[in-house]
Amino acid sequence: MLPGEGPSTARILDEGGTGGETVGDYAIVRLDGEVVRALMGFEPHGMRSVFGAGSPRTFHNRLGVGDVLQINIWEAAENGLFSTQENKRTELPPVQIDRSGRITIPFVGSIRAAGYSPLQLQKRIERALEGKAISPQVMVNVVKNVANSVVVNGDVRKPGRYQMSLKGDRLLDIVAAAGGAAAPARETMVTLIRKGRKGVQNLKRIIKDPRENIYIRPGDQIYLSHNPQTFTAFGAVAKTGEYPFDSDRVNILEAVARAGGLLDSRADAKGVFLFRLESNRVLRAAGVDPERLSPSGRTPTVYVLDMSQPKAFFVAQGMVMRDNDVIYVANSVSTELQKFLTLLNSGTAAVRGTYTAATVAD
Repeated sequence: MLPGEGPSTARILDEGGTGGETVGDYAIVRLDGEVVRALMGFEPHGMRSVFGAGSPRTFHNRLGVGDVLQINIWEAAENGLFSTQENKRTELPPVQIDRSGRITIPFVGSIRAAGYSPLQLQKRIERALEGKAISPQVMVNVVKNVANSVVVNGDVRKPGRYQMSLKGDRLLDIVAAAGGAAAPARETMVTLIRKGRKGVQNLKRIIKDPRENIYIRPGDQIYLSHNPQTFTAFGAVAKTGEYPFDSDRVNILEAVARAGGLLDSRADAKGVFLFRLESNRVLRAAGVDPERLSPSGRTPTVYVLDMSQPKAFFVAQGMVMRDNDVIYVANSVSTELQKFLTLLNSGTAAVRGTYTAATVAD
């Protein structure tokens, strides 16, 4: 019946279920060095874990549907199919590779171009002209390269389609070509879509971790979104509220400090809780009984940090916060007792006041 900002430590632990014998509304995980080490192995690697690092060798300058080509043909003598007395070279009108992957060349007809490099296509056209033209030499220039390009959109300064270089481009190369992110890197999420798969990573993390700066492939779609990450702190802390991440990596100790720290007069140092909808894969690695996990693949989880122990400060430095995490610090038992005594004292004072007033009236 006492007023309060949230549940007590005992109630949180009781309703979470114990020992795996009963399944409560959420899983309880007590933070220690072993659990934190297990969790660190599952820190999100949104690009590398989904697509692998890749390499420049995975990029081949192959022609594809929609590419526009400029084809020049030389002959060794005058008055050939394509040569005149004034000029031994003929520049054909630009031609686009059609949906079937083919182009049409005079005196050759329809010839497949998609899937070949410009050099390979040159050789194919030369072979097709043998016996028709006089020692033909062909040069294929790519005027518009659609097949070997990526699309960048979202919160970038210059969204659009960007052609890849022959050396192979990394993710940050393409973002830079698009003018960079419009918002701060730590508040920008990068989504990469490739052949039905999707990877998501914070731009600041990509900058700091070269392994996340993977090689791009033709046809990739890159989307940047302004998504400030926040956490919420309430309970027995100095300043309750919602706080933005000031960096791409914030641990629970830093999060509590940003909320002003624990209130010395109210906080239960054994009752510092982190609420999160956690992946079952992570919880299994942390030693949670599989029977307690949600069949949806993500289980409501409460991580418990006992800050009355000195080692908890080392453990807390390894526990990384995530977007939408909630930190709650429960009131100590003495605080609840003080509330009760204050309420009781107010009641007895009112009774004494009423009794005194009645006595004076008599």
